[in-house]
Amino acid sequence: NMKNSRHIIILASIALIFIIATFFSEPTNIQISGAGEKLYPEFLPRVNDATYIKIQTNQETLTLTKSQDQWTVKENDNYPAAINKVRELVLGVGNLKLVEPKTKKPENYARIGLQDVTEEGATSTHITIIAGSDKKLADLIIGNNKPAKSDASQKSYYVRKVNDPQSWLVDGNLPDKWQPKDWLDVDIIEIPRERIQQVKVSHEDGEIVYIHRDNPNARDFTLESLQPGEQVTAPYEVNNIATTFTKMTFDDVVSAANAGVSDKPVYTAILTTFDGLEITFEPFAKDDKHFARYSAGFNDEAAQRYQETLSQKESAEKSGEATTTPDTPAADPHAASDKKKLELKSVKEVKQEVELYNKRWQNWLYQLPEFRVKNIGKKKADLLKKDQRPVH
Repeated sequence: NMKNSRHIIILASIALIFIIATFFSEPTNIQISGAGEKLYPEFLPRVNDATYIKIQTNQETLTLTKSQDQWTVKENDNYPAAINKVRELVLGVGNLKLVEPKTKKPENYARIGLQDVTEEGATSTHITIIAGSDKKLADLIIGNNKPAKSDASQKSYYVRKVNDPQSWLVDGNLPDKWQPKDWLDVDIIEIPRERIQQVKVSHEDGEIVYIHRDNPNARDFTLESLQPGEQVTAPYEVNNIATTFTKMTFDDVVSAANAGVSDKPVYTAILTTFDGLEITFEPFAKDDKHFARYSAGFNDEAAQRYQETLSQKESAEKSGEATTTPDTPAADPHAASDKKKLELKSVKEVKQEVELYNKRWQNWLYQLPEFRVKNIGKKKADLLKKDQRPVH
């Protein structure tokens, strides 16, 4: 009858849909072979053998090479790489764990971000890690990712090994920035504030701005050559000339040979510490960018002068001649603690520091934010209250 015929047609339709779905779906092994195993089980034991890493996206290429235990970024004239980023990558790849197999069909790769990086509009990342001259430790395509179900601190990534059609969902943690400059060791210098004794800035027009203090515990630096009645706008404006040096990082770096800047710096600033470290800072302007050259030296006179001051103070305290002075820590809540005072270095340590800095800085120009160059390059007129500024 008609009713039964309709039932038969409906059942046949359901069966057909099921057959089509089964035909086009990927196998989902109930007992997933390999789940929980590492994507590259032999990788971690050889992780220290890695000497070459290439990362490609549709827009960027990042090449890292290791020589004498130093990783460098090829795209930035082989400037040292941030070792923590390299470690994050190689350990991340070595610890990727299989969750379940996904598609084997190239026509489906784009849906999960696994197409070849050379394809138009590709969002994938191709990572190759090599040991020695030719041994590939890993060669894989990374696709889309999402939060991992099993561990909130991890992500799930779609991946496939190069020359293997089988894709996988894996759990782990990988870096997510691939521009070469994101992989540079961006630290230039770090000097505790209490070490800085003076900064002398010589400008192109001959003006010299000289700030100094006599004790590491003094909060403010003194601006030299103030005329009677002249006052600085605010002490922090003067202090900024020195404290800008306490931690410096760069936006980008180029070899001096490739920088194309003029031979003459905008100004020359020389910072001297109580323990004799001397830093020369020379900024250059090119188009709308600001670059700087750094060099280090040892100022024996400055180191000796401070040691003599300490000896005199100790002698005076022993004889009871000194009780309190304006520079003692008790008189200034912002003064450096005794613990910090001890961070001043020996002559040997400072000379080692000089050698380390010069080895790092020679032949490089660092691109800096404009405010750093302006902070150090303030002129006297910029530091005085408006009605007291000198007339030129």
